[in-house]
Amino acid sequence: MASVEPGAEQEGRTRVVDTSGSLHARTAVPRLPRSTVPRPAIDTLVSAAATRRLTLVSAGPGWGKTTAAARWARRGDGPRVAWLTLEPFDDTPTAFWADVLAALREAGAVPPGHPLASLVVPPRLSPALLRRVLAGIERLPEPVVLVLDDFHHAACPDVAATVDDLLRHPVPLHLVVLTRVDPLLRLQRLRAQGEVAEIGAADLAFDAGDVETLAAAHGRPLLPGDADHVLDETGGWAVGVRLRVEADDDVGRARADRSAAEFLLAEVLDGQGPVARRFLLRTSVTSAVCPDLAAELDPGASAERLLPDLATADGFVMRAGGRRTWYRYHPLLRDMLLSQLRVEDPAGLRDAHRAAARWFARDGDSLRALEHAAAAEDWSLVGEVFVEGAAAQLAGPHRETVAQTLRRVPYARLGADPRLHLCAGSLAYVDERFDAARRHVADARDLLDPAEQPATAVLLELLDAGTARATGDVRGLATAAGAALAAADGAPYPFPALDTYRGLAAAHRSSGLAWCSVDPESSNGSNGGALGPSAPRTWRAPQLFVLGARAAAALLAVAEGRLDEGDAAALAVVGEAEPLGWDGYAHVRPAHAARAWVRYVRASDEALDRELAHALAADAGGREPASDAAVRLLQALVAADRGHGRAARDALVAADRALGPVPSPPVLADLWVRATTAVRLLDDVMRSPIPGRVGRERLGSDAVVAVCGARELLATGRTGAALRAVEGLVDAPDGEVDTLVRVEAALVEASALARAGTRRVDVPLGRALDLAEAERCARPFLTVATTELRPALARAVAGRAGPLAARLRACLEPLGRVPEPAPLVEPLTERELAILTVLPSMASNVEIAEDFFVSVNTVKAHLKSVYRKLGVSSRRDAVRRGRELGVVS
Repeated sequence: MASVEPGAEQEGRTRVVDTSGSLHARTAVPRLPRSTVPRPAIDTLVSAAATRRLTLVSAGPGWGKTTAAARWARRGDGPRVAWLTLEPFDDTPTAFWADVLAALREAGAVPPGHPLASLVVPPRLSPALLRRVLAGIERLPEPVVLVLDDFHHAACPDVAATVDDLLRHPVPLHLVVLTRVDPLLRLQRLRAQGEVAEIGAADLAFDAGDVETLAAAHGRPLLPGDADHVLDETGGWAVGVRLRVEADDDVGRARADRSAAEFLLAEVLDGQGPVARRFLLRTSVTSAVCPDLAAELDPGASAERLLPDLATADGFVMRAGGRRTWYRYHPLLRDMLLSQLRVEDPAGLRDAHRAAARWFARDGDSLRALEHAAAAEDWSLVGEVFVEGAAAQLAGPHRETVAQTLRRVPYARLGADPRLHLCAGSLAYVDERFDAARRHVADARDLLDPAEQPATAVLLELLDAGTARATGDVRGLATAAGAALAAADGAPYPFPALDTYRGLAAAHRSSGLAWCSVDPESSNGSNGGALGPSAPRTWRAPQLFVLGARAAAALLAVAEGRLDEGDAAALAVVGEAEPLGWDGYAHVRPAHAARAWVRYVRASDEALDRELAHALAADAGGREPASDAAVRLLQALVAADRGHGRAARDALVAADRALGPVPSPPVLADLWVRATTAVRLLDDVMRSPIPGRVGRERLGSDAVVAVCGARELLATGRTGAALRAVEGLVDAPDGEVDTLVRVEAALVEASALARAGTRRVDVPLGRALDLAEAERCARPFLTVATTELRPALARAVAGRAGPLAARLRACLEPLGRVPEPAPLVEPLTERELAILTVLPSMASNVEIAEDFFVSVNTVKAHLKSVYRKLGVSSRRDAVRRGRELGVVS
């Protein structure tokens, strides 16, 4: 399916490439046989698509819906046309929109540099990403007609809801929906506005003139009254008319009392020889067939000759474009052929599905391969196709489609097969049953011979890594991802998903190492696990996971005191994620957390709350407890520094709850100690129990534990003990103790001396200012420095130049400032955050709804939730509170 071209992110561009040849067949306007009857009246009806928001063509099979739309689209005298033939696996919002974007790009409707050119749909579609898609459609440079053929396959209400969002607003995209049943769309408003053109069976039905034209095209002129007789027999049904006109009169009369399905099947099959008949039956198992695939489905048949002949002979086989020529049987014909094959040769049906599975797997379309393997009920083949290719789809928009196929496997009746254990484990992972996923990984490991099944060996470790990531076990993440890389490097032969697995393992390993406070670029191991410019261009790591690895590395840089480096890296991650619509995903959350952390250390409060709000809102795409804990710890620090004890304690409890029984990530160890100390120093919570993770796990480096302990000693008046606690830290060599700790230690010393009344405070205070200058670490001067030290600090910064001194003067000068606002405890969602930022514009709810591609009722629901979370009851108070928090400019 769609993936990011390897190496594209290193070159500053993202190009979506298609790895499925059959997708081209679904995004090409079908080529019609020469015998297709011109029907100007129908063309006029369909042409309304250029002016109406929606043209709904709804009729049963065989009424000519696709023919009518394709004939109009191929005229080329109207707006640009994008075409998408839907299939059952499009019945999820992610799969549907991924294929819609592919269709728009394939039609040339999306120019280079357009927002939709780089947007990639990940496994889960967040409301913010859908809004990004709809906003991109609004910016299309010209009107486009999108034909959605076989829309009845999109029966999921969630898919219909996203299409409703599209239709609710005037965008330059006009839909032509071809469906067998009325869709689950809310069309009342559009109908009332005259924006829906509806074409039904009565409109598509042949009239006498159409019958006569068709008969003449086939060299069978009709006698007077014959056209009316054909219409009486068929009711104008397109397939029935064609068959009746093409059939011998005697034969046609003999079959007049048969059902339409029997008539169609008999007419197509009875005129074929045994070879062509078998060919038709066996090639009907796929929705589209090309000569290479047909040769696999029916070995020995001359597919190169038979398929063009069938397409030329009648209107029941259509050509489609792509890398190769594809052919699609009329849906009604295909249904009948499949039913006949199921009755005549059930073993042959399974063999054909099995052959299709192997062909699609070799061709790189693992999604279809898995579908056919399951249809063949060859569960061993399902396991093989899954581990060698289809499992990679779990990282893409067809994740739920793969999961639905895996749910069909009768695991309880199957023997000991490590590949099927990985199928079951992956299904458990998708359903967030992580304990079950671990059990299946363990069972697969016991059964596996890595030399015989290298793909299984790699996927096993990847599943172990993914489960570790989703449960916050960063050490397990790094270990399992490293094992996956080693298994990939040792694979004796390539398999379809090898490069994707290797790239995904590298991304996981980089994330795990960063969370474990190890720089991936400097680590030793299989390929280093690095994802920088030196990564092999053949790796196909899903870019969302690549960004997650880089976000974790940015957080590590900040944790180690490299603030400028970490902030720049985090900004780059967010900058790449935004045009892709991914800035609200949990994978990117460490980058938001890194930016918030930098602003906290630098006392940039005007931007701190905004960054924290974005970090809290970035929760789409699945669980990532480690980054959740990081944001909560930062929230606890901010609340504690502002004197909001209850909010600080609640945030600390939330951080502890995010990880549960899993050990805390090493990169957060010092942060956890600092947050716990900050909460403990508040008078109003000194007597309240505080989550004991710090003591339970012995978190924090010796230096940070010493500084934080010294702060508590200062708070209780034990200045001598505080001085002894930080002894030697200020003068520690570079690399042994980070700059922030040395600044804090110098401030502890200065505060202790100030409390003792000595004049020697200027020496350690000046040392602290000098150390803090490079990274502009202003926060310790506001938190570690005691009240007694404030006058000396004000005098020291009054005559100093540079951004650090300027920041401290701004923080120290306003005496008796208004108390800082209480921080958010319950996070706003990304959409609530976006709506809050537009409230100062005084736009009406209707205008906000139009901007956000939602209904007015949805806006009201979001506003109600925003008011509740902010603790306000009016729009004006929400704006005031948002400004206090720095979320609203």
